[in-house]
Amino acid sequence: MLGVLIKIAFRNLKEHKAKTLIIGVLITLGIAILVVGNSFTDTIKKGIEKNYIQNYTGNLFIASSAIKDPSLIISNELFESTPKILPDFPAIQKHVESLSEVTGTTGQINGVALGKWNDVGESFMILFGLDSTSYQNLFPTGVKLTDGEFLKEGESGIVLSKMVADMFKQSSGNDIQVGDSIVLTSMNTVSGAKIREVTVKGIHDYGDASFDLSYVCFIDQDTLRILNGMVLNTANSLNLTGEEASSLGALDEESLFGSSPLGGDDAFFVSDSAETESSFLESSVDDWTNILGDTSQRAFLNETDPNAWNYLLVKVTDQNKAEKVVKELNTYFTDNNIEAKAWNWLDGAGMSAQLADTLSIVFNVLLFVIAIVAVIVIMNTLVISVSERYGEIGTMRAIGAKKSFVRQMISLETLMITLVFGVIGVILGIIILLVLRGVGIQAPNQFMQILLGGDVFRPVVSFQAIVLSLITVSVVGLIASLYPVSVALKVSPLEAMNKG
Repeated sequence: MLGVLIKIAFRNLKEHKAKTLIIGVLITLGIAILVVGNSFTDTIKKGIEKNYIQNYTGNLFIASSAIKDPSLIISNELFESTPKILPDFPAIQKHVESLSEVTGTTGQINGVALGKWNDVGESFMILFGLDSTSYQNLFPTGVKLTDGEFLKEGESGIVLSKMVADMFKQSSGNDIQVGDSIVLTSMNTVSGAKIREVTVKGIHDYGDASFDLSYVCFIDQDTLRILNGMVLNTANSLNLTGEEASSLGALDEESLFGSSPLGGDDAFFVSDSAETESSFLESSVDDWTNILGDTSQRAFLNETDPNAWNYLLVKVTDQNKAEKVVKELNTYFTDNNIEAKAWNWLDGAGMSAQLADTLSIVFNVLLFVIAIVAVIVIMNTLVISVSERYGEIGTMRAIGAKKSFVRQMISLETLMITLVFGVIGVILGIIILLVLRGVGIQAPNQFMQILLGGDVFRPVVSFQAIVLSLITVSVVGLIASLYPVSVALKVSPLEAMNKG
């Protein structure tokens, strides 16, 4: 039965060459575009995914469940406040590292600051506070130094990005050097204005990374904790001695300012005698230093919280297992009332990776629209073809052919057209991709460099795109044949023979 259907279908297609070619050309072009387009987006997505997972985000990360924007690079929360501290960090890290799928973890603190160099050089910067050893173990290829060295364990300092170094040069006219000092001013509404001086240890270059990553500078975790207000103690924590309390309690307006309008007799004015002048000049440096008083309380207030981190970055053995680990961790956090949440790498990857993912969705939506148009065109062409064969169909029905036979015949014709020309379209798409890969596509601007992952884009043939294309063309063919089949079956054998 199937052999007879194939022979009849093939004969009909051969007799209606013009209409077969019209449908075939449309299918070939559509499938070629589908293969090339999906291979483009798959290459971009896989390149960005591999790059970010290996060098910036890990396969997944954990943050406070209170955060609204989980971006690991830059988020709106950074300009409104500091990112929420991840609670119970040591316990969470211990649990995560106990999972068999996990290969490594590291903590990260985020912040933003304005850098000042030599009073004239200025640059905005995104700060990653980190433990240098665990960070480099997790991302061994993530930091590419162009000058100096990376932060050492327990060392205070900063590694500038090439972009930030260029901004300093642009604003000052000079190149910033390793060993120079810059002043950082924190920019958030929680800790207030915090200023710290740090030494430049090195300069790194993320190369073809995204625009937001180009401003990332690495800083020791304790300096960033101070800038972000992640300290153990507050002014309310100060414990005054009885003597200090009694001294403060004994002060009143009279003792501070005296009875005269300008203050007490000896409050602010000294004798201009030679004896006084001599003692003033002979005062030692220590005497002037002592004016600052005891600085132990300042050190007390600047004592950082060693367990204060914003994020825990995690790598697993296989990216395919990442989603499973995320679900398991979130269940664990919920069951144990821990205010934390695990996220997939893409949630923290920033605008470039998310833009590529969005463009992929947009492209597939456009392809869906094209598929609908293709269905309509193929369907109309088949309706015309069926109407020209009313006599043939009527004769088949008159000599005993059932409706199912006619239905199978027309459906098989459509399927043969779509599959044959679909395969031709796949081959054409592969040839186009191989040519483009050999030649390379030059990125015309920085935006395209970010999106394509470099100056020259070389697409890779996607097996997933080929399978998807063949499935799509088969579905399109079957859907397109439904209406023509219904038209053919509505006509009675006698009427069909008369029309034929």
